[in-house]
Formats: sequence, structure tokens, C-alpha cells
Amino acid sequence: MAFQIDEKGNISLIQGDSGTLVVEGISTDTNYKVYFSVRDKNRNTIGDELFVNSNNSSFVVFKLTGDYTDLLKVNKNECFAIYYYGIKVCDANNNIEDTLILDSEDISSVNTITVYPKKVEGIHG
Repeated sequence: MAFQIDEKGNISLIQGDSGTLVVEGISTDTNYKVYFSVRDKNRNTIGDELFVNSNNSSFVVFKLTGDYTDLLKVNKNECFAIYYYGIKVCDANNNIEDTLILDSEDISSVNTITVYPKKVEGIHG
């Protein structure tokens, strides 16, 4: 298993590994665009925002490639690095944009990605 996701939606992964993130509970009333974005501790966006269409499904799957997670750097003097992510559901036809609050009712909560350094390079090395 490349990613570990806890009950609150926090992700742990090894830099450069690929994996999937399933987002459930999306309304099936329209074809929403669902966005995924990662930010560092200074709120700088890491890589491009990813998006998928819901196609009137109650869930979507984001595929994070090894190239994408390789952007999540861990300094040589650190055992891990913490990043933050968010998911937004959008309907351009009705001018709706909703940031999802994962497994919490607290709007101030954040979802983290704990990144551990690579253990082996693999094909992209």
C-alpha cells in the first residue's frame, strides 16, 4: 500500500511513490469538477492542482503519480515533512464552489500529508 490514510483523512506516504485517493460523499445531482491541491507550510501550492469530473457519481478517484509526489521534498536533516491538502467541489453552471471538510465539523481543521524520504529511486532515477 503506497499511501496510508487515517480516519481523519490525513495521508502518509514516501516521496516519489504513487497511489490513489478516493473522495466519497459527492452529491450525484450534477457532473461536478473536483479539485485536489497540496500546499506547503507557507501556503505555496506544490505542483498543479489536479481535477477530475464526478460524472454524477458519489465518489471520485485521484491518481497521484510518483512524479507528483516527488515534488513533496523532505530536507536531508529531517525525518519527514508535513504538507497540507484540500479538496474542492465545483459546479460552474450554478456558480458553486465548496471546500470539503474531511471527517470533521471544524472549518479550521487541516488535512495533512506526512512525507517520508525516498528509500529507493526506482525507474525515474
